[in-house]
Amino acid sequence: MPTSLRRAPQAHPEDSLPGVVTRTFTTTGDLDYWASVRHAESAAQVAEELATLVRTGRAAVAREPLAHAVELLLSTLDHADDASGALDNLLNRLLATHAEACRQAAPDPDPVELADWLVTVQFDTGRWCPVDIWAYGPALGPGGLDHYRAVVRRRWAADPGDLSARDAVERLARWERDTATLIEVIGGDLKHAAQYGRLARALADIGDPAAARSWAERGLTAHPDDPPGAGLRDFLSRTP
Repeated sequence: MPTSLRRAPQAHPEDSLPGVVTRTFTTTGDLDYWASVRHAESAAQVAEELATLVRTGRAAVAREPLAHAVELLLSTLDHADDASGALDNLLNRLLATHAEACRQAAPDPDPVELADWLVTVQFDTGRWCPVDIWAYGPALGPGGLDHYRAVVRRRWAADPGDLSARDAVERLARWERDTATLIEVIGGDLKHAAQYGRLARALADIGDPAAARSWAERGLTAHPDDPPGAGLRDFLSRTP
């Protein structure tokens, strides 16, 4: 996840921020390449102002404007040429700052309400918006995580081919170090050597080297040719 935004001076009264965010982040019509770049540059100034509030202990003031900015930016991305990546980078920075605001304000926000907002952002905005759940996990707490887990797993069970649901389940499993779910979501039918390699690396990432090595060995047994992209022999040579 990208680092926090740069510190910026407070340019607007706190009670005006919701309106400022609406005016700044609302767009109409299609944005070409340069219009997208200009919009990102303009909106970044307000985003930095919100980040300053978070860093100076006023997360409760910034949290809702940040959430609204994320929603409006997602709407803009649906009709913008973001080949430069400027809008996507701004979105990631906003999410990082919003997550920090939620962590600071916890347990003030309703954790189930926050979980539902994360689900909306990921699945119901018309475009794929991956969310780093480990950034939000501390603010969600046990109740919010239970709710979030149930929703994303239900969506994945209803449509295993939905890449956004699969991504959400995998990210959650990585954060919770849930070996069984990682095997389920990454391994799947285990038809291809690359699946074994990806699963082994994921298990190593969450601190389960024994399971990682076991699955890499099983993959190499099933696919002794170790085709390009799998990296099974290389993984085993570097894993104790």
